[in-house]
Amino acid sequence: MARKTKYFFNPKSLSFERVRDNKSYIIWRVIGVTSLVIVTGLMLSFIFSRLFASPREKGLLTENKALKREMKQIERKLEEFDKNLNDLKERDLKIYRAMYEADPPKPTDYRGADYSELKTLPEGELIRRLRLKMDKLKIDITAQSGSYESLKTLIRGKEDFVNSLPAIQPVANKDLTRMASGFGYRIDPFYRTSTFHAGMDFTADIGTEVYATGDGVVMKSMNDGWGYGNHVIIDHGFGYTTLYGHLSRIVAQPGQRVKRGQLIGNVGSTGRSTGPHLHYEVRRGGNPLNPAFFYHNDLTDEQYRRMIEMSKRETKRFD
Repeated sequence: MARKTKYFFNPKSLSFERVRDNKSYIIWRVIGVTSLVIVTGLMLSFIFSRLFASPREKGLLTENKALKREMKQIERKLEEFDKNLNDLKERDLKIYRAMYEADPPKPTDYRGADYSELKTLPEGELIRRLRLKMDKLKIDITAQSGSYESLKTLIRGKEDFVNSLPAIQPVANKDLTRMASGFGYRIDPFYRTSTFHAGMDFTADIGTEVYATGDGVVMKSMNDGWGYGNHVIIDHGFGYTTLYGHLSRIVAQPGQRVKRGQLIGNVGSTGRSTGPHLHYEVRRGGNPLNPAFFYHNDLTDEQYRRMIEMSKRETKRFD
């Protein structure tokens, strides 16, 4: 739209003359318009920068999300390592040291830096947790390595004791598919009530070979009609005995000395049994122990962990 031209009446010349803008007015007007344009541009730029990220900012945001996911994955891995290490510590304390009558290791001291200064960083709490978990794992690994070294020294001086311990599974069970019921309170198949199961049940076809799990002398080799049916009890010395129940055939005889892995009978379903299986017990001083803790000679650490998990399941007994 064209700017309007202004006129004024000049009494001297008695005529209308055109109004001329002075220079200062023009300059200030230009400055005002320019300032308005600049301020408007800055405001629009600020608004767009908040609403729409630049390609570089988008790249950084994507990278940050990826790093956060990676740190979360590392935290899950550290938790898994910690669980595995705790399994080894439990195995060390409750099995090996109990077997070899060794004193328990000293309590681990986890005191150290708390990394509170990391909280001020982006994702600082997550980074702090990772640092603490790594420190704990490092301390645990060092302590566990020292514990195993002391056990190695102890074991070398107790060869007869080591050979006598019930340290393998009584039936071939490399794939861990034969275990049917574990140690502890289970549902009785006859009375349908929860009763204490003093051993482990292994499902197997009738005639499957049963082996002595440690060196020892056969205490009993008999049939009690109901109860364990055809069964064998081996005295391993050092307070340990093992029982193999519901056999279809007995090979070992009372007074016979047997070696670990030697055939002593075959799986059956004699006595108080609902199907073909082997009932296996480990006792020390007459007290029942969880047999799953004694398979360390023929199981890897991973297989051992699986066996422990399986033995804790609430499954129905076969006897």
